[in-house]
Amino acid sequence: MPQIPALVGVAALALSLLAFAPPVLAQSSQLPPTLELTYTTYAAGFTTLRLTADLALTPDGYQLSLTYRTVGTIGFLLPGHDTASAEGAWQGDAPEPSEFASDGIWSGRSYSVEMDYPGSAPQVLTLEPPQASLREKVPVALRRDTIDTASAMALLLRRMIEGEGCDLSVRVFDGRRLIAFTTRAAGTETLEPTIRSFFHGPAIRCDITGTVLAGFLLSESPEERARLHNGAVWFAHPIPGLPLLPVHITFDTKWFSAATMYLTNITAGPRLPPPLPADLAQAPVVGDPPQAGAAH
Repeated sequence: MPQIPALVGVAALALSLLAFAPPVLAQSSQLPPTLELTYTTYAAGFTTLRLTADLALTPDGYQLSLTYRTVGTIGFLLPGHDTASAEGAWQGDAPEPSEFASDGIWSGRSYSVEMDYPGSAPQVLTLEPPQASLREKVPVALRRDTIDTASAMALLLRRMIEGEGCDLSVRVFDGRRLIAFTTRAAGTETLEPTIRSFFHGPAIRCDITGTVLAGFLLSESPEERARLHNGAVWFAHPIPGLPLLPVHITFDTKWFSAATMYLTNITAGPRLPPPLPADLAQAPVVGDPPQAGAAH
């Protein structure tokens, strides 16, 4: 997989862990029916990536999608986009994914993953390009009791709503890699004003460490395989009435050093239906046909 998708993967996985927040500052105990969060990523002074998380959480289950694409100069030089989606049910405090799919194009090459969950381990139904051409295979035994990227985000957002702590861990399998993430509380900090985000003020910080356990690139050296992936997420109430949400995310890359994601937009549901096209919107309303007259 090329470098930009790998950067995207780290960003999405960091976003998956954003809900590990202690109950401090809690002002709301529930999410709206739907919630859309948009983030813009900067690295080495360049705008590199835009990511949108679109989710719906209910007491019974969840649906969630993560859509991201390269933008700015990076988007011109290395165009790419991807959408990952998942849905599932809650079994006690844990998610039970039913399906996961990811589909995108990077530098002109298609990438896709499709998984379902017939048992304790995900079953990979579609994987393009094949794993053997790029990475080592992740054994089925290691996939057991893992969740996908989007389900991890749904889980952790739910835990945040319920006031769980920040010192937690999760194992994520995205169809290609198995990664173990741990988080720990790192206190409260004040985020300074910036034109890159509408939020500034006190926020709760959680530090993240990720370790790739399996699914290494065939070209990676032993040093690269042992490298830790570090990041941090800051939580705050960007809009009164909403629960703690991630407003600022940083993570390491091996190309640009540190990258930073800023929350740039929030849409809280329920959403209105999309507007009709202009020609349909102006068309006269068609009623029921007149009843046929009595035959003579």
